[in-house]
Amino acid sequence: MFHDTLKYAGAALAAGWFGLAGGPVLAAGIVQWTAPADGSSYAVGTNVSPITGRADGFGTGGSGLDLMFVLDASGSMSSVVSGQSLQQWQKDAANALASALPTLQTSVGVVRFTSGAFTALNLTPTSNLAPITAAIDGTPASGGTNIGAGIDGAVSEIAANGTSGRSRQMVVFSDGFSSGDPGAAAAVANAAGITVHSVGLPGSSVSTMQDIASQGGGSFSNFTNASDLSGLIGIFSGTSGNLVGVSQVDVELPDGTVLANVGIDGLGNFSLPSWQITAGANVFKVTATFDDNSTATDTLTLFGGNNPAPIPLPAAAWLLIGSLGSLGVMRRRKS
Repeated sequence: MFHDTLKYAGAALAAGWFGLAGGPVLAAGIVQWTAPADGSSYAVGTNVSPITGRADGFGTGGSGLDLMFVLDASGSMSSVVSGQSLQQWQKDAANALASALPTLQTSVGVVRFTSGAFTALNLTPTSNLAPITAAIDGTPASGGTNIGAGIDGAVSEIAANGTSGRSRQMVVFSDGFSSGDPGAAAAVANAAGITVHSVGLPGSSVSTMQDIASQGGGSFSNFTNASDLSGLIGIFSGTSGNLVGVSQVDVELPDGTVLANVGIDGLGNFSLPSWQITAGANVFKVTATFDDNSTATDTLTLFGGNNPAPIPLPAAAWLLIGSLGSLGVMRRRKS
């Protein structure tokens, strides 16, 4: 079976993950609150922000995210399609996703591949976007194509510098046929707990890119037609689809207000406006609907109370403190 997402520009986005029988194929989807910690307590009236969460149709959980961009730096990326080079389309898409990601508990790294692989940027917190953008924008276009080497490089970077407990994912771009067996490399990555998504740009081998996503437990996004490319940036910014099989996220606030179809980025991350804490339990409920029509829910409870008042000292304690002070004065006089 394989996961195949077709993106069509200029019309409503059609997205689905399909098996050989034609039905959606997703793992048990999850949705989870990521910040603040469940059960946190605040003084009544405190404005809490950010309140964040994440939905994923592939069931890739974790508190936070380590994401690797595996970027094609081969010579054919200089080909011009729909008014700009494939190199530039790739850069624009990667930057759109990096900019849309949360700034808390999220890191991005960049590996470039030609006939071999080069780690252009170690995993870097998205709160410091400048080096991430520079590493993406610096991707050249020359040389051969070995996608598997890029996947292996991303696995090594996550193993060396990843944060324990986070979701671990990579997005692999390519526009051409590859030496070696990139699907096997994706299988090794998935066995190590890393979800591998693939993006096929014009000129790519669709079967190869599908196999990468299938073996890597992720989604395949097919942009092999020039007309598809106008939808590429929307996928990565989350404005016209996503990579994780999520069709909708709805949130019920503690006062019963329902926020329908909350915006998510390309990897399913979402954020709420600030919330002013009220007395007692403030319960947030999120429901995610996935592309196979299954759902998942999660709750976040934040407690509101009064700041504890200072505990008054009993009268005897003040007498004792006064006595100790008098003894100190007497000792200084004797000396």
